[in-house]
Amino acid sequence: MTAGYINVFKQQSVRDDLKFRSKIIFGTITLLSFLLVLNLYRLQISNAEKYTLMSNKNRIRLIPILPKRGRILTADGKAVAHNICQHKLLMERCSEDVFRENMKIICECIRLEKDDQQKIDESKKSPFIVIKDKLSWEEYAKLSMNLFKLNGVSLESIHVRNYPMTFECSHVVGHTKNNGHNLPILEGKTGIEAYLNDKLIGESGNTQVEVNAQGKRIRIIDSEEPVAGMDVVLTIDSRLQKYVYDLLAQERAATAVVLDISNGEILAMVSFPAFNANLISAKMTQAQWQSVIQDPLFPLLNRAVNCSYPPGSIFKIVVAFAALEEKIITPQDKIFCGGGIKVDDTVFHCWNRGGHGHVNLFEALRFSCDCYFFEVSRKLGIDNIVKYAKRFGFGEETGVELPSEHVGLLPTKKWKFLSYGTHWKPYETMIAGIGQGALLATLLQLAVMFGKIYTRNYEFIPTLVRDQGKKSRRANPISEQSLNIIIEALRQVCSCGTAAGSCRTTYGISGKTGSSQVSKIQPTEVGRSPQNIPWKLRDHAIFVGCAPNEHPRYVVAVLVEHGGGGAAVAAPIARKIFDRIMENEKIVSQ
Repeated sequence: MTAGYINVFKQQSVRDDLKFRSKIIFGTITLLSFLLVLNLYRLQISNAEKYTLMSNKNRIRLIPILPKRGRILTADGKAVAHNICQHKLLMERCSEDVFRENMKIICECIRLEKDDQQKIDESKKSPFIVIKDKLSWEEYAKLSMNLFKLNGVSLESIHVRNYPMTFECSHVVGHTKNNGHNLPILEGKTGIEAYLNDKLIGESGNTQVEVNAQGKRIRIIDSEEPVAGMDVVLTIDSRLQKYVYDLLAQERAATAVVLDISNGEILAMVSFPAFNANLISAKMTQAQWQSVIQDPLFPLLNRAVNCSYPPGSIFKIVVAFAALEEKIITPQDKIFCGGGIKVDDTVFHCWNRGGHGHVNLFEALRFSCDCYFFEVSRKLGIDNIVKYAKRFGFGEETGVELPSEHVGLLPTKKWKFLSYGTHWKPYETMIAGIGQGALLATLLQLAVMFGKIYTRNYEFIPTLVRDQGKKSRRANPISEQSLNIIIEALRQVCSCGTAAGSCRTTYGISGKTGSSQVSKIQPTEVGRSPQNIPWKLRDHAIFVGCAPNEHPRYVVAVLVEHGGGGAAVAAPIARKIFDRIMENEKIVSQ
């Protein structure tokens, strides 16, 4: 048999077949070896960087360290926005086995509510699972004692925002909210919190941690400390802010601004009603949020800068100054007021239906005669009125450090045509001349106008942030001759004019009252008491003044929505604010 096999192998065809098969086997081995080497090359050389990154991603965890948000302080050193430390329990993303093991130990230490469990389920795919936030001290202590048993679990100390002057400073300071990402970084949404968010927010740090395949922490590789946000010091005086807030809280809706014109600093800015800054910055329920946004008095609205009103008789100051500069009138020129002026079969009434008789510029401002300014405005023309109004800051931002500032509205012929497709009528100039019609301004703009007048500089700029007001400003002086006439007339308003009843003082106040009409007066409403008119249809009460007369330094502007007469409602509030300021000055000087 052995000889038979030998004979078979001696046949040429069999030998060729064996050679062919050996070549196939050798070729297959060679090909597989080549593919293996090629794949190793691809893994270890060609794509080494990619797979190294993938490996490090699985091996190294980057744990962020949140920065401490900067504080917001008042000029007298009171913190109106600061941070309160809270403890939070976090778990790094890990395998299901490690997760179950951790949760078993955690549940032995603390009680998890239904809401906590829901948050855990929602964040399972995130790099960090929030097990529970706002841990009590007892929970924090129990978990600290058992932390060595847990894998990838950490107790983090986070800072939440707190506002001690919750309502009084809510519009100025604003509020923060979580940025919506997995990391609870607070971002400013309104007020100074939003305007100076880049300064306040700081920079995050991180810790690099090495973990094994099961997600267990092995060691800390490196760490980078966070950079805390900068503190911001406001110009606001906390005691004056609270005093003004308490005054305005007696009204349904009102706002006030106090300016130190020596440096442009805003000492108080209050809008009422206010909102609970602590509640809005926290996690509000849907019902709580709806109750805020559906409030008919709009507590989220900063009425000093984010709301525009017809300025009413306060605007007569601009018209008087423009008429003096354009040589339309002299201070002694008299115009007759018979209680109304008839234009195109329509009678435009003075607020005093009995008329003021023949009045000059001083008397017209002192008693706020509408007919005088109807005539002066008609001679000036809307173009001249708008030109001088712009110089005094109307129709543009004041430059205050708050977001979404309104600029109001300066109606022009072009604006009328583009908005309504009709031409400007002469009577519209008359209405604009007494601060009514389409003309709109913010209360801060009215205060800034007084700042420009009493600093005699068109470039006066208000500020809410300490030291900002000390930046250099180019001088743009206002005509001394015309200003002196206006300032004397404003002094007379408070000494023997419409505001004499509430603003006659020993230190001296100069100012102007205004009643901003919001609806057309019906014949049946003439002479009616404001209390007998529906609240929404009553005039806004306005007063803006400066004191003391000898050395003018402080401007106070007050607006009470639907309050009625400026002399009866707004001026007494301003007088109380001035009294408090002067009282404080005496205390400081002693």
